[in-house]
Amino acid sequence: MKYLFPALIVSVCLLGFGCLEQALEYPKDFKPGKESNEEKIISLIGVVQSINNETNQIQIVSADSFIEEIKITPETLISLNEEISKTFLDIITGSLVEISGTRDPSTLIVTAKNIKVEDLTRIKLTSPNTGATVTSPLIIGGFAKTTNQKIYWRIKDQNNTVQRSGENYIGGEEKSYTTFRLEIYLPALKVRNFILEVFTKQPTEVGLVSLPLNLLSINQSELQIFFPNDRLNTARICNIVSPITRAVAETSATGRASLLELLNGPTESERIQGYRSSLPANTTINSFVISGGVATVSVSKDFEKNSACEKQRATEQIKQTLLQIKSIHDVVIEVVE
Repeated sequence: MKYLFPALIVSVCLLGFGCLEQALEYPKDFKPGKESNEEKIISLIGVVQSINNETNQIQIVSADSFIEEIKITPETLISLNEEISKTFLDIITGSLVEISGTRDPSTLIVTAKNIKVEDLTRIKLTSPNTGATVTSPLIIGGFAKTTNQKIYWRIKDQNNTVQRSGENYIGGEEKSYTTFRLEIYLPALKVRNFILEVFTKQPTEVGLVSLPLNLLSINQSELQIFFPNDRLNTARICNIVSPITRAVAETSATGRASLLELLNGPTESERIQGYRSSLPANTTINSFVISGGVATVSVSKDFEKNSACEKQRATEQIKQTLLQIKSIHDVVIEVVE
């Protein structure tokens, strides 16, 4: 018996070493027949920024403004508007391309297996996705080819009634795609589901994209927006403006939401009541920062296109609209040339 016990111990140790050896040789997630260096196909979309015909490489700019290096090989399948092209010449600067391929982990260069060149679609949204649940402000990203460097949008409720619309300058060249990012403060809605529509031209609505979305909450935020009203200001005092209460979808960014409501101007019914805006047409807000209780608003030079009295009213519109926010005690307006 005294010899049997040590032998048993040795057997257990050997068995343990065998199990340990197998554990070291085969990882827990190891599956026989599966290659550990299997290539992973990735998908990219972007605007062609540059083309190098000598190296057969292109650079694209993604919707997030990242630069990607793409290598094209004789095996790369190229298509133009769904038709097989197989020619490098169909890829031109400013074109929109969708790419699938593999990325070299050392150089980060993507070798393209398939390149789809898009020439007919005017707008390609990359976010949000169809049916996504969103909050206000709604952030929209994608690519567009425009004729006037503008993109138009509107929000429709479940009854297909337009609740809000607007336009944004996105720049870019007429024959080229450009990336865009829009920030839309949503109107107050009675139900969560709504439709976002985006297009590049009015009134023909070129490139119309319709996207059903869901609002996270139908709670509302009330804002005080200030406008001149000559019926209420019979003495025509330059620094007198009057408040209008606006209900919008609940948002924590009340300052930016208020400024956007101010730029949108009075509604038709409010204009009938005598309200108007002293902010010159095409005035834009370049930046808005709150620091130490002071709100600094940077406005475009269009703000200066006013008489002295009207400029004073426009200044009061911005100041009084922002001073309603508890965290703001003073407002500074800067005009950017």
